[in-house]
Amino acid sequence: MLEALKGFVMKKILVAVDGSTHADHALRLSADLAEKYQAELLIVHVVDDKPLANEERHLADVEFGERMKSLGIKETEEALAGYGAAGLGGYLRSQSDRNSAIKQILGEELLLRAKDDVGELDGAKSQTILLFGDPAEQILQAAESNDANLIVIGSRGLSDLKGLWLGSVSHKVSNLSSINVVTVR
Repeated sequence: MLEALKGFVMKKILVAVDGSTHADHALRLSADLAEKYQAELLIVHVVDDKPLANEERHLADVEFGERMKSLGIKETEEALAGYGAAGLGGYLRSQSDRNSAIKQILGEELLLRAKDDVGELDGAKSQTILLFGDPAEQILQAAESNDANLIVIGSRGLSDLKGLWLGSVSHKVSNLSSINVVTVR
């Protein structure tokens, strides 16, 4: 594969991470490419607006409970008790804010771990970028605004069944990108 890229100038490589196995493989490949071509590595994670999965909520409570409390994020039962029977609307807004904060914390942690996994790149530098919104759109915008020459993305992320019907993030990025995209399994 590296022979196919011979003569191709790479200054910035954007890799999207989401914690999936395919994204981990994409991270390793992009780090290797960044070292080989002395390119800057942009490690991106996008926090979407989908409802928080039970696994994500549990992980956040177990791994980041103290950090969440320091930010004023309450447990579900504790938050509900504070609103009383008539305050369900306030509770739902509170839950939405809580879910957004949890996703942000998980995203920040994912980027820290990705940066640690990459380690020191020989002759190249790396940076992390946390974005919010539609993953495909944000990846494409980040690639454009950062003048990336290549996007590296896992073929399947941690998407739900809806992604099978609407198309995966990697499929959308590959089809809509104006620059080269490498999809990794």
